[in-house]
Amino acid sequence: MDENLYKLNLDYLIVAQSLIFSESEQKAMFCLGLTADAVSLLRKMPLERLKSLARSDCLTFIPRFNPHKWSEFLNTPKAEVPDVLDARAIDLLMLLSAHPPES
Repeated sequence: MDENLYKLNLDYLIVAQSLIFSESEQKAMFCLGLTADAVSLLRKMPLERLKSLARSDCLTFIPRFNPHKWSEFLNTPKAEVPDVLDARAIDLLMLLSAHPPES
């Protein structure tokens, strides 16, 4: 099992569950692409079950990147300061979550 893939899956599942528990089901559905059924399942799922699901050998979610925005982000000159990179990553994620995927 790829440790990075496990961490990515687990982080996604924990964020999804956190949004659901904070009464932000609609935000979880919009930003993370969850269905109503997935929200219902995640609401009941204990941490050990989340970890088990995260151990699958594939992503437990489908990234919804807008190719134009992703390209724009990658082609912008980057600073070497980690805080700036973190801020840019957050900006990118917020930007991408606001645009549905293009067909």
